Amino acid sequence: MGTFVSWNCRGIRSKLQDIKTIFNTFHPVCIGLQETFLKSTVPLKLRGYNCVRRDSDTGVTSSGGVCILTSNLYPSTPLTLHTNLQAVAVQVHTRSLITVCSIYLPPHDVISQQELNNLVDQLPTPFILLGDFNGHSTLWGSDSTNSRGQQIEQFISDNCHCLLNNDETTYFHEPTRTFHSLDLAICYPELLPLLNFSVGSYLYNSDHFPLIVSHADSGGATLCPPRFLFQRADWTIFSQLADITENMVRTADISEAVQHIVNAITNAANNSIPKTSPRRKKFHKPWWNAACRDSRRREKILWNRFRRYPTTENLVAFKQAKALARRIRRRSQKESWINFVSSITSSTSSKQLWKKVRAANGIYREFSFPILYTGNVTHSAPLDIANTLGHAFAQVSANDSYSPDFMAIKNRAERTHLRFTARRTIPYNSEFKMCELITALSKAHDTSPGPDGITYNMLRHLNTASLSNLLLLFNRIWTEQEYPSQWHEAIVIPILKPGKDSSNPLNYRPIALTSCLCKTLERMVNARLVFELEKQECISPLQSGFRRGRSTLLLITLSYWKPKYATHLLRETTLSLYSLI
Repeated sequence: MGTFVSWNCRGIRSKLQDIKTIFNTFHPVCIGLQETFLKSTVPLKLRGYNCVRRDSDTGVTSSGGVCILTSNLYPSTPLTLHTNLQAVAVQVHTRSLITVCSIYLPPHDVISQQELNNLVDQLPTPFILLGDFNGHSTLWGSDSTNSRGQQIEQFISDNCHCLLNNDETTYFHEPTRTFHSLDLAICYPELLPLLNFSVGSYLYNSDHFPLIVSHADSGGATLCPPRFLFQRADWTIFSQLADITENMVRTADISEAVQHIVNAITNAANNSIPKTSPRRKKFHKPWWNAACRDSRRREKILWNRFRRYPTTENLVAFKQAKALARRIRRRSQKESWINFVSSITSSTSSKQLWKKVRAANGIYREFSFPILYTGNVTHSAPLDIANTLGHAFAQVSANDSYSPDFMAIKNRAERTHLRFTARRTIPYNSEFKMCELITALSKAHDTSPGPDGITYNMLRHLNTASLSNLLLLFNRIWTEQEYPSQWHEAIVIPILKPGKDSSNPLNYRPIALTSCLCKTLERMVNARLVFELEKQECISPLQSGFRRGRSTLLLITLSYWKPKYATHLLRETTLSLYSLI
């Protein structure tokens, strides 16, 4: 089911590094934060996590506020709560669909029993209620019971909920050097046998310990597959191992020949190109060094000593170590930022420059798994989501979506027999040459691979003999007019349309990733067709899309001229542009 964390951070903006440390340590499905002290005008975004928050602005300063950060490795969706309480909730799918609610009850606010009951009634079952309730009760380890504690006891009893807390303390009161239990974890009865509860041993620069609610089976996350690290590849070894022989290509079945080539390239890549770790990504700290590590270690040692022996001397020693560790971290962060900015020089390429600018501003692309709704049915499991999206895409391209007139034309065209042979030899029907293959590979951009996992980078680093045999395979496909069965497959990536509801499967645009081997052959064929069409002047001069040397500006200009002047205008405009360069 995964791990759920609850923590009163006492100001989220100053605790971002501590939150990242919690992420790296526990890898939670989601973390509920209380007392975030955020204003509604202040953005909050952490890479790899989706944020749902409720701020409590009170004039100039901010107080209270709650937030839930959910890992985008798990399908999730926020819930709308109609309550005056400081609470937010999300539905997240681990092994099953579960509701997580983060709540903060200020100590001096008057909270009615009806408000708590109304909040729980809005939470789909099963659910986990995490937060800082600011109530004392002997039921969860306090020395006495106050009115808020009695209210929480009554709330748990009336709704037949289960309290996960044991007698561990969750709060450190520094003025009196005492420990209390204020943070609670309440769950639906169905979840009680499945969950384990514990309290973190470190404050993480707050006065509250994090609550850890976990399951013995912590699986369920949809992890990204490992990727090749081409910047660390040994291309010499790859070229030697990726040996495409003529016997592979001469196999009777073309699909089998393609599979032999794919296996040869894949095995060579696995033995010569490192891959990213299959483990979950951790938040990178470029400024973290040995001094930061040693100061943090010293701080923890003194904190553990104070917990065992809460004397004034041990508290002072811990606070001094904490201040020193904070000073070292800030100095290291400042030096790291100076070095980062200094790395941008006049010799830095524009690509690297914009990469550094986006990194400095925290701009990156991410994909999170949504929970889909079709009618009254909820789709939350990753496989169910994939099937639902696939069904939606199939419906869009099905025959039912076409008009009767178009279907009549389509059926008539499909019944027409195509003749691929010619009585005389035509240049564009001849076999491909090596120069065409080299040109196609040189002009290809480094896009994502298809189902076979082969990239253009691998194809460019094949030796001369392997490229010759690869060209032989392409010519077999070209002359025998047999298309490999593997190239009919594609990896379809759903991209949410801007401003659309993510829970509707029809609001996604499919992007198909096909084999780079297939796209290389397509590029070679396309180059011949375009050359022949341009040579024979089969394309209208007014056509500018997908043509070399044409642009939107030319299309707008040509729209004001008659077609017979189009060629002359195109030549004159091109010469003018060259003169400006």
